[in-house]
Amino acid sequence: MTCARVITPFVMVFCLLAASYVLPQSKELPSAATAIQSKSEDVLLDVIVRHKSGRPVTDLKPEDFQIFDNGEPRKIDSFRLVHGTEVIATGGVRTKLDPLRQIRLITMIFQCWSTDARRLAHDAALGLLKGELPPNVYIAVMTIDHSIEVIQTYTNDPRLLRKAIDRATVSGSTDFSADTLAVYSGLQGADAPEATTTADKIVKSPTDNMDAMMAAIIKNMRRNASIQEGRIAIYALLDAVKEQHRLPGRKSVLYFREGGLSIPQGSEQVFENVISVANGSNVSFYAIDAQGLTPQVLNSAAASRLNAAAQVADGGVGVMSSTDDRVGDADAVIESTRANTQLTLRNLAESTGGTLIANTNDLAGPLHRFAEDVQTYYEISYPPEVKNYDGSFHKITVKVKEINLRVQSRSGYFALPPALTASSADLQAYEVPLLNALDAAQPPRDFAFHSGVMHFREEKDRPVSVLAIDVPFANLTFAAKDENQFEARLSYEALVRNDAGEVIKKFHNEIPINVPSEKLEALKNSRFIYADHFELPPGHYTVAVAVLDSEKENRISVRKTSLTVSAPRLLGLSSVSFIRHLAEKDAAAEMSNPYDPLLVGSKVISPDLDPVAHKITDKNLPFYLVVYTDNTVAPPPRLTMELNAGGMMLGRTEIDLGKADGQGRIEYVGTIPAGVLNPGDYSVRFVLQQGTEAADETAFFRVQ
Repeated sequence: MTCARVITPFVMVFCLLAASYVLPQSKELPSAATAIQSKSEDVLLDVIVRHKSGRPVTDLKPEDFQIFDNGEPRKIDSFRLVHGTEVIATGGVRTKLDPLRQIRLITMIFQCWSTDARRLAHDAALGLLKGELPPNVYIAVMTIDHSIEVIQTYTNDPRLLRKAIDRATVSGSTDFSADTLAVYSGLQGADAPEATTTADKIVKSPTDNMDAMMAAIIKNMRRNASIQEGRIAIYALLDAVKEQHRLPGRKSVLYFREGGLSIPQGSEQVFENVISVANGSNVSFYAIDAQGLTPQVLNSAAASRLNAAAQVADGGVGVMSSTDDRVGDADAVIESTRANTQLTLRNLAESTGGTLIANTNDLAGPLHRFAEDVQTYYEISYPPEVKNYDGSFHKITVKVKEINLRVQSRSGYFALPPALTASSADLQAYEVPLLNALDAAQPPRDFAFHSGVMHFREEKDRPVSVLAIDVPFANLTFAAKDENQFEARLSYEALVRNDAGEVIKKFHNEIPINVPSEKLEALKNSRFIYADHFELPPGHYTVAVAVLDSEKENRISVRKTSLTVSAPRLLGLSSVSFIRHLAEKDAAAEMSNPYDPLLVGSKVISPDLDPVAHKITDKNLPFYLVVYTDNTVAPPPRLTMELNAGGMMLGRTEIDLGKADGQGRIEYVGTIPAGVLNPGDYSVRFVLQQGTEAADETAFFRVQ
């Protein structure tokens, strides 16, 4: 297992475990053979056509369709109508479907909180199970809590599905959503109580200020919980679709969610990846807002967030003020543009060839049409004629000649190299230039950044490596979004290859960075630091890292290093990590991953990959290492530190280690007196001795 830690004022990275899907044992499901005969690079579309009255249209021919790829007409390669248990080819030839070769997968995902929403979702889902399921329809039932949770794997057994739906929609806990909404609604004006103005000075009583502060705490708590929940939902949806490419046939996700979905800052690309992977796996989302028909204005959440942010921007009195709070307030302005309760769900559905079902308490009719979509659709393939597989988005437009018909299909695809997608089904568009740069004969170095791999030990002395990437924000391109906002976009890709050249580990992400104009210069004095730890068996590896500054002509830089993982001996030292700064540990991250090599007590280390001490301002250079002792040897371990420059030893000192913990580890944080050193390059060597065994570790730094 790996877990990432990103240390930057505007970015949070969450590690979510992908769900494992176990296919039913009672019936054999098909192999990944294609359901329609088409060329390997052809684009395959499921197209649903309805009359404006809503009835399905099943008598169209290839010449009735027009396909456009980025506005250019394309010729249809393959065409057929799938209708119930039959396939109707061009010319009207009917062929009985083999249920094990033309399956229909339906993934039900429930994410509802209130009793009313759960009841509405429960009744609607059970309505789909009336009567026997066709033999080629398989349904799974899942929920989203802290991640995707599989309650029932894919099955054709209605009895098992009804039981799973009951479990997914009935909660043993009391529903407090109405209480929360009432409290939050009552707080909208709590941070601005009445005040009197005297000589241009706003005066409030201490009680008013205290009430406003407590109200701000509750409101920020609510907003932060919403942001975290949004990230969890998006990653869970990605987990739900990224393995479905392995099976042929029409695949749909019924996503029952209450009140819409907002995209938190930093998760935009992940949401786009959900759409991209769903389209690549031929999965259509049908999003169902189980909030039903309510008098609540759909944009009320957006309006309240924007109003709160405006009060902060105007210097509202009575709200706690600090640098960290201001960062959160800037995020609040950004979040306000994402809070529409249904637009994101509509985008998710319509971009993947599905529909949004919302603003109704009667779901029977819409779900009846969904069942028709599952059973009746056209399969059409066409050659995309891509000239450059650069990862760009290609918009698909499907038209029919008759104007009274409504066409439903996916919105497009990313032009990803077939050779890469064959080896990575969830390849994302931003990875293409990064992977090309990593494979280039002369890797580009358009700007400076640092990367490195450190070695530690996990529990029971298992070797663990830490990949770190350090990018100065000053080396990125920030473009003016408007007069008050700047934005940049940073992407990275790291590949760990063994001696045979095989990719053993891959780390990647795309980070949108938005910063208020007044904070831009301060941000440029800081750095983006990413750290991720992972396990490898003993052996020799190559670690290649590419970083993309995508706002200016795709500037890319690549760094490569070698890595040797040794079988740990009883006595040993970790890598020496110079410390850029310490931060309080994230309780949520620690809960999901209790072991972190860079966690010391209640602090998390942000490693410094380019340690430079300024002689005047930095009197001491802090560092961190871990001593692994041998409990079977009586003498206590001894650790000495040697300072070297120009091949000569300048001094040596012995370090008082203290006692080891129950696993024989001693975590040590110390400093090097950089203020007394002359400018230049230095190395520090640590030598550990215990009995007849010895270990050593060397690190390098610079004094200016």
